[in-house]
Amino acid sequence: MDTHLAQRRPVNLSKVERSLLWTLYQRVLDFRDPDPLLGDVWAVDTFDRLEVDLRDLRGASVDRYLTLLRARKIDSWVREWSSRNPEGTVVHMGCGLDSRALRVGAPRRGHWFDVDLPAVVELRRGLLPEPDRYQLVPGSLADADWLARLPADTPVLAVAESVAEFVRVDDLRRFLEHVTSQATAGGEIVFDIVSSWAGRLALTFRWELHTMEDSLLPERWCPGVRLVQEYEVAGDHALLPEGPHRDIYRALSRWPSTRSVMRVLRYTF
Repeated sequence: MDTHLAQRRPVNLSKVERSLLWTLYQRVLDFRDPDPLLGDVWAVDTFDRLEVDLRDLRGASVDRYLTLLRARKIDSWVREWSSRNPEGTVVHMGCGLDSRALRVGAPRRGHWFDVDLPAVVELRRGLLPEPDRYQLVPGSLADADWLARLPADTPVLAVAESVAEFVRVDDLRRFLEHVTSQATAGGEIVFDIVSSWAGRLALTFRWELHTMEDSLLPERWCPGVRLVQEYEVAGDHALLPEGPHRDIYRALSRWPSTRSVMRVLRYTF
């Protein structure tokens, strides 16, 4: 038996939890590109230490640019926020095996919390370095107990990437209510949503995705919450290399109904 393969860590996760392998592999493919969007070297090291059947990831390259553009934009927003809030706290909800804490780094005198379901936390622990002022915490949107760990007297940036699609709208609403009530010093919330037609398309692949068309809903849920930026991922096709993917994204961006296939929303409170 290949001793290197024998040392790889098995991935014992549910179907939804295993979706983290797709985004991880997409970052690996990006790193191998001549001109990567993220250049995430930690993704390569992490993937190589997992027991994964590549046949289960067939098709991961098809939509990788939606994932990569989304991550690139969120990274830039986190960097910007951290530079303005050096004592703030970043919460990465549904962190999976993402290395954002390493790519971006915690605020200079602040803290970083990576949060995910217990099985994901167990898999992640030891795979990625844990920098200073970093905590890896088991938790979920529906369970707000872990929020008590956050410093109450500093601003908070809560990022929930590729999470809203897998939870009910009521759970998303409760999460926003809990964050805004816990973080009394204010802050920001960032999460992405997919359109209803994207949700219908996902059903053909036996994936049930929750959708939210109205980006102003959180303003009505939580007093003081305000939408400040809305990023339509497909509209950023100029960042893609020339070729079929760029042409597809350019075509998608021509009509509002398809340009909004995936949006990243940024709120202040």
